[in-house]
Amino acid sequence: MRITGGQHRGRVIRTHVSGKGDGVRPTASRVREALFSMLGQDLSGISVLDAFGGSGILGLEAWSRGAEPVTIVERSRQMHQQIERTAKELAAPVEVVRAEAQTMFRSEPRQMWDLVLLDPPYSDDPLLWAERAAPSARWALALEFRMGATFPATLAHLELVRERKYGQTGLVLYKSRTWAESRGHESDIVSDDLGVIEDDR
Repeated sequence: MRITGGQHRGRVIRTHVSGKGDGVRPTASRVREALFSMLGQDLSGISVLDAFGGSGILGLEAWSRGAEPVTIVERSRQMHQQIERTAKELAAPVEVVRAEAQTMFRSEPRQMWDLVLLDPPYSDDPLLWAERAAPSARWALALEFRMGATFPATLAHLELVRERKYGQTGLVLYKSRTWAESRGHESDIVSDDLGVIEDDR
């Protein structure tokens, strides 16, 4: 699997470990390309939380595009160690936290990030995760999910601005008005014709 954009485009990310880590589901490359087309290719100075690290690919994609600081959360010991190894190989100054995703979110957030990325297990309720995370997202929240879920027009201070389908995978993007004012209109354009992507890694 490779980083799809930014300064480190093309760098290889390892995704396979033995045992429990085998259940990781990396976000397909075309979905990642679509996501960062929505967000904008230049994330310089944006703080990012990747709450379901897995392989770490979403957080590393954000880092490649200039995001800083980047925090990647992963509950599995094996996957946490792999993300740390990958970050070291890339000389990526990302923070890798071993924890359950829900520990990062509180009704009154102790910490906020400009952008929160969510890719929860498909068996989880994606709306529940979006509701939990929204108060911690200062400017934007993006979520990948299996098709079938529905989302409200607003979550906390965020407004639903994009909802896209790629095969059986869905993406939703919530933004605050502050993001639009600070980042301009670069992220308002995204291709709708990316095809079926479930098997494209």
